[in-house]
Amino acid sequence: MPGWSATLTITPSTIYDCHNSEGTAVLTWSGASGPVQIHALKPDGPAVNGFAGTSGTATTGNWVSNGLQFFLVNRAGIIEASATAQVFCGATANTLNAGLQGGSYFPLQVGNQWVYRASARGTFDYYTIRTITRTEVINGKTWFVMMDGSNLIGKYRGDNNGVIYVATDTGEQVYLDPTSSAFQNTGYSGPLGTFSDALTENVFSGLNFDSSTFVRGIGLAFFNENLDTGSSGGLVYSLQLEEARLNGIRLSVPAPSIHLSIEDTILDLTSKKAPNCPIPCYFVACYIAPGTPDPPGTYRPCAQTRIETTAGPGDSVQLQLIDPSGAVTFTTTAATDAKGNSFQYIRLPLYTSPEEFSLNFTLLPPGDYKLTGRLLKAGMETASSTIDVQVR
Repeated sequence: MPGWSATLTITPSTIYDCHNSEGTAVLTWSGASGPVQIHALKPDGPAVNGFAGTSGTATTGNWVSNGLQFFLVNRAGIIEASATAQVFCGATANTLNAGLQGGSYFPLQVGNQWVYRASARGTFDYYTIRTITRTEVINGKTWFVMMDGSNLIGKYRGDNNGVIYVATDTGEQVYLDPTSSAFQNTGYSGPLGTFSDALTENVFSGLNFDSSTFVRGIGLAFFNENLDTGSSGGLVYSLQLEEARLNGIRLSVPAPSIHLSIEDTILDLTSKKAPNCPIPCYFVACYIAPGTPDPPGTYRPCAQTRIETTAGPGDSVQLQLIDPSGAVTFTTTAATDAKGNSFQYIRLPLYTSPEEFSLNFTLLPPGDYKLTGRLLKAGMETASSTIDVQVR
């Protein structure tokens, strides 16, 4: 069996700069047993180069497609190494990896979405959502289309050097070049957190002063346009990133939330179809002492509820069952954990009694009830969820 251990690599490892959905690659090999040749598609497929020494390079034309295989073959027809091309025309490096390192300052993938809090002169603050909805091929190059609802924001593409281009009526223009002296490496701190790797560009154009900040792996995090004209100057338009959904990962501002569920919204007590939760007896003499469990045959109905919350430290979670008249038939309150979160199952009694484990209890009368979960901060409601429940 051959003892060589040749390698074959493709540069760039991922090809973003394409024409007609294909790109160019440099193939590098080393450690071969002797003269070798590179073939595409299959070991006896089209030759990329002639036979050459134990190491070397070969450059393809603009015909490399995603998934195309290359084989390093010796004169005996034996495969010594192989490699597969990765081609993602116009896209950018991984959105989030290794703590954002290695990602693009403007991630281009279909489905990526950014939510901004927008401010403009003469209007109330509002939210705007920008989404990469699709790709288009223009003059043989793949562009990513960004929309805000039905409004076009722009068409962008990236190349192998991390440069982002924008399509204009007069052709493509550089939108963001990480190596340009126009950008300064800065940190960024905003609603989504603090990031050390960011680029800021300040542009003076006539009476306008624009400032943009891009965070590696996330994209445009801040934009501000000011008009420098004395008393009539000031803010024209600004964007502040509040949430981003990138390559299946969601970054968002922590916000109180509560999710409430119950095992069944129709609770049939008359036919005793709701779960029975009597207090059990675990030893022979348990009915003799006071505070004894329920006697055999007792029907003490209940329902299982589930609450999951995202909140702040010190917040509390309240669960209530409200009858058709608006009266509260059951209530319980629990604190969130040290991180302000809560995940718990709570047994909901479908009866009323003067004491929690009293043998003197009354089943809830039929009617339409509401099960309500509330998230409270210093007694003030920050989030709630309600389920309609029918008791029969």
